[in-house]
Amino acid sequence: MKNFERNGNEYKMKPQLGTYVPLVAIFAIMAIVGFVKMPESSFKWWMLGIVVILMISLLRAYFIIDMDRREMRVRKGLFGKEVTVPLENLQGFTIHKLKQYGLITVSVSLLARYRNEDGKEKKVQLAQHYFTKPIQRICNEIDEIIAEDHNR
Repeated sequence: MKNFERNGNEYKMKPQLGTYVPLVAIFAIMAIVGFVKMPESSFKWWMLGIVVILMISLLRAYFIIDMDRREMRVRKGLFGKEVTVPLENLQGFTIHKLKQYGLITVSVSLLARYRNEDGKEKKVQLAQHYFTKPIQRICNEIDEIIAEDHNR
């Protein structure tokens, strides 16, 4: 598996650097330019703060499929709380493509659809990328993990 690390019956998705690296690089370059070209401006500190926030957000995010407990645990973003989705309540996956001007793909997200304890349909974001193919690979690996356990 390319996107998941296996630890017993627990599968943890590797950090998705594809969305964070370009953002961190852009803001880091702007911070460096701020330190060099505008030493008295507060711009550099704002850019450095954004870089730190992005790094903390990357380090806090995780997606784990636990086949012993038969659940998925997801945390995305800086202030996101952990969402636990029992596999029995899982209804499927949705891939959302965000396009600008109808031509340029800006973002592709993989969402899991499930029903909570109250029976309401909910969605949780599992992965995000700039292109469709990596998201499709992640979706295929998730299906493979769940189907592999189901065949036992």
